[in-house]
Amino acid sequence: MSTPTAAEIFTPLDDLDPATPGDPFTRLRYSYGQLLGAEDFTTEQRYFLLRSRLHNAALHGFGTVWGLKVGSQENETALTLTCDTGLAIDPLGREVYVPQKVCLDITGLAATHFWGDLAAPPPAPGAEAGADSPLRRVYVVLRYRACLTEQVPAITQPCSGQDAGLAPSRVLDGYRLCLEATAPDLTGLPVRDITARANPPADLRTRLLEHIIDPDTPPPARLWSGADDAPLLLAVLDLEPVGTPVERVKLSGAIDNSVRALLPAVQSVADLALGIHLEAAGGIPRFQAGRLQSRAGEGADAARSFIEIATTRPLMAASVAPGSVRVLRFDEANKQWMPVPVASQTPSATGLSLVIDEVLPPGAPVQVYLLGTGAEALLDTTSQALAGAIGEVVPPGTGRDACLFAIHPTTA
Repeated sequence: MSTPTAAEIFTPLDDLDPATPGDPFTRLRYSYGQLLGAEDFTTEQRYFLLRSRLHNAALHGFGTVWGLKVGSQENETALTLTCDTGLAIDPLGREVYVPQKVCLDITGLAATHFWGDLAAPPPAPGAEAGADSPLRRVYVVLRYRACLTEQVPAITQPCSGQDAGLAPSRVLDGYRLCLEATAPDLTGLPVRDITARANPPADLRTRLLEHIIDPDTPPPARLWSGADDAPLLLAVLDLEPVGTPVERVKLSGAIDNSVRALLPAVQSVADLALGIHLEAAGGIPRFQAGRLQSRAGEGADAARSFIEIATTRPLMAASVAPGSVRVLRFDEANKQWMPVPVASQTPSATGLSLVIDEVLPPGAPVQVYLLGTGAEALLDTTSQALAGAIGEVVPPGTGRDACLFAIHPTTA
């Protein structure tokens, strides 16, 4: 890996990480009258900081969280690379935040020693290697860097130099964004890739088990042992020299941002996996069936039974057809579910009321089947089809039947 010089660096923040080495499993225990020093407060910070990094790296991974798009501004005389603001997590679990758009003029890059470190891009699949290609490949790499700031007076040892009277009082979590001649090497970092396992078993749990207990997994202690270099590849670009002798460089093709690792939010993963947008609290609920209650009739209705079905949204009365709802009870004598005729179906703002012209046996299991598909599907007042029971995941625009169960009470 080349060591970038100032000419190839977007923003040079080069202090090492002061949180390491440390111990995320030791914290302070306070007692009345205890004397505390700087190292005690440092230990306190390291405990929470390093545990947060352990959580990030072990349970989330690494990559771009949002932003950090690498682009360009080019004309006939100049070429400037840009990187948008954004956030990433590196392989050591550290958040890397770029607070504003940054730029780097690389027009004269071919005149620097760095140009000699660059290699031609690999040939396209099936093509012959172009040893004489004038193109040079460059990798845009992001790293975490801590910046020590805000010097304050400090107590010094006898015979210390004049500069020893000041010490930084703040640590700014910064970044180093630079161009490199080779792709980042993540060897030895606690990075685990389940897709790289050879001959994975078909069973998902077994596959996960083998991945988790793999003895070749890099030890997590690398997260807090003092290792500082954990590069993140953001983009790849190919440059072409212009002029003889070379006067400037220009882009050859588009900047490839797709080479970076991605670290999407859990919300995004759930939306992609389930095919729906998971609504936030307070949003309009999906039209789904909820609680089912069964009760015996009283007085003039003693020969009847009643069933109440709650729904998350009001039903459209016109959609309630004779076959939209089916009721069954379990016949203990015959050991099977028996259909029960429904005398009436009355929609309301909170659900659907059913009247059964028979006395259901006390303690009998009752099953109600609601249609969300077909010609007799139940609709809400906005014409949305029933999307199953509450808790079911149904893609937008899809109806689903719902099956609810209850136990008929022993008393009215």
